[in-house]
Amino acid sequence: VLFLRRNSIFRKGEYGKHFVSKTLERHASRRDMTVLSDVSISNGSDNAHFDHVLIGYFGVLFVQSIQGAGSFWGDGKQDTWAFSDEKSKTKLLFKNPFDEMNAKLSIFRSALAQNKQYKVPVDSAIVIVTPGDAPKMYLSNMKDGDTILLDSQLSAYLRDEKFEKDNGVDVEAVAKLFQK
Repeated sequence: VLFLRRNSIFRKGEYGKHFVSKTLERHASRRDMTVLSDVSISNGSDNAHFDHVLIGYFGVLFVQSIQGAGSFWGDGKQDTWAFSDEKSKTKLLFKNPFDEMNAKLSIFRSALAQNKQYKVPVDSAIVIVTPGDAPKMYLSNMKDGDTILLDSQLSAYLRDEKFEKDNGVDVEAVAKLFQK
C-alpha cells in the first residue's frame, strides 16, 4: 500500500516537494526554526516563488526540489538543463535551477533591504528527489556555492555547523516578509 501511494504521489509530481518539506520540518522542530513551503515574496516590482524556506537564527536557507527518476545533464554556464527517463520515455528541458534561484535570491535580498533587515546570511540548495536508485547526474562548470544534493543527502547537509550558528537573525521578522 505504501509503495502504491508513493508511486501515485510521485507520478503527480508532488513526492519531491512532500519529501523535502517533511525533512525540513523534522530538522526545524528540534531547533526552534520556521519552515515555509510554496511561498512568494515581492520587492515591490518583482515577485519570487520559493518551494521551501528554512528560517532560523543562522539565517535563511532556500531549497528547490526537483523530482525525477532518470538522468540529469546540466552545465552551470548554460540556460537550460536536460532530463531523460528511459523507463517512461520522458525527455525534457528545463531552466538552469541555479540561475532561477539566483534571480529569486536577488528579489529576496532587495525585500530584506526595503524592510531594514540586514546581515541575514542566505544559502540555497537544489535537491533532486527520486523514489529509487540515485539518478545519474552529468554536471559541469558548477560554481562554488552551487549546492545540489540528492534526497538522501539533505538531512546530513542540514546538520552542517553553519546551520547551527546563531547569527542573531530575527526569525519572526524574516518570516513576516513572506506574508506581505
